[in-house]
Amino acid sequence: MIKRLCLTSGGLVLLLAGCGTGGGPADDSTVGATPAIEVSPNVTAAVTSGLEPAINSAGVAETVTTTGTIDRTNSFFQQLGTNARTCETCHGTNQGWSLTALGATILFVQSDGLAPLFLPHDEGARPDGDLSTEISRLIDFGPTTLARALTRFTRTNPATSEYNVTAVNDPSGFSTTASFLSFRRPTATANEALVSSVTWTAGPGLVRNALSGLVGGAANLHEQRDPATPVPPDVVQAQDDFQLGVFFAQSIDNVAGRLDTDGATGGPTNLMAQPFHLGINDIQGLDPSGQPFSPDVFNLFDAWAVYNQDGNHDHDHAHSCPAGTRDDDGHRHRVAAARAAIYRGQQIFNHRQFNISGVNGLNNLLGQSTVTGTCSTCHNSPNVGGHSVVRMFDVGTADQINCGLQLPLVTVQNKTTNETRSVCDLGRANGSHLWAEIGTFRAPPLRGLAARPPYFHDGQASRIDDVINYFDRRFQIGLSGGEKNDLLAFLRAL
Repeated sequence: MIKRLCLTSGGLVLLLAGCGTGGGPADDSTVGATPAIEVSPNVTAAVTSGLEPAINSAGVAETVTTTGTIDRTNSFFQQLGTNARTCETCHGTNQGWSLTALGATILFVQSDGLAPLFLPHDEGARPDGDLSTEISRLIDFGPTTLARALTRFTRTNPATSEYNVTAVNDPSGFSTTASFLSFRRPTATANEALVSSVTWTAGPGLVRNALSGLVGGAANLHEQRDPATPVPPDVVQAQDDFQLGVFFAQSIDNVAGRLDTDGATGGPTNLMAQPFHLGINDIQGLDPSGQPFSPDVFNLFDAWAVYNQDGNHDHDHAHSCPAGTRDDDGHRHRVAAARAAIYRGQQIFNHRQFNISGVNGLNNLLGQSTVTGTCSTCHNSPNVGGHSVVRMFDVGTADQINCGLQLPLVTVQNKTTNETRSVCDLGRANGSHLWAEIGTFRAPPLRGLAARPPYFHDGQASRIDDVINYFDRRFQIGLSGGEKNDLLAFLRAL
């Protein structure tokens, strides 16, 4: 049997020169550390500070740790259950410490859909799907695991909930109103020391405690460990320590070169030194340090303003670009233009104002039907981009109009008002069972974004461009084509 994985008109191709190369837009997919793909040595030649670089269409992202190594004897990389999975199965170092659609698809092709990822208890359309042949496995895993890198969960609704589940439209035919399926993207397990909460909807509490709960919970659910024999406390603590010491960010842009040179402070090593505390830069002015909220959440590329002012400004070629890259006028102009775009995108993120309305978690919190804000209103953690307190937002991504046909649609009715909503994920309400938290999710941290497509909780946005377009429509921001390109350049450089 001849197999071919076609991701572009020319097949599965990765061409990255690392600094100042031309070319059109590419899919935001991580493809590094995959046996089927050969990576240009010019790219990794510029990698100097990180461990296990993750090649992606924007360039290279890297991992650094507080210990200086990635300890593969840690339980994160060991089997804790009865199947062959580890945490790395869905949180790959070469996929932004998450799982990408491309990574899952390549793995399916390489293993005929028999790799440990492809188990029916939490992957694929339904837990009793037909997996007897490669074609049947493709049909079962294709729409969710392969197309969107989604993991499946079974939900129930207790009698104490503020709503009743009145209908479920499940394309697989498995769900009922008493027990229904939902699907989510695995969140990145890096940079956990710089967030207020973990996963898409984890509630209040210390991050370390949440991680401890996830070690045991994930071992039981995803790795099928016997709950009667919990993961030992010392193993849990060691994994918590490991995860809190992992930092991941984009370090090289294909055209702009290294993101920590010529005054810029991108990359994972600088991220590891980034201060963080709960409530930092709080949008309500409640930062425990007493500092007021500032929309200038990102300042990584402030020093590159000079390239926006002078298109002929030179760069530190020796430290920015791989050895052997031609340093001529054309190259210098391309680098300057790329860096100027990244700087302008940062300015748009911090300062482009628009009206925010209809967002539970923000408008109701502030008591304002319309809030004038920027991207940094919700992504307010300095140089990280998460939200610095535990707060969930409903920006409409789970609304019926945005739900993919492969996902179950759940209709709920408020027990008090009889209001109804139809969503493909109840969001934080899956755990809280509060009407106001239906469809709410955390504002995810943004570092290493280019390495972990697709985006949103359900992978509905294949590319970062799609995320930008979604919010431009949702809030009627009115971004021009050039502004979208600049914002894209900035987000890919995180």
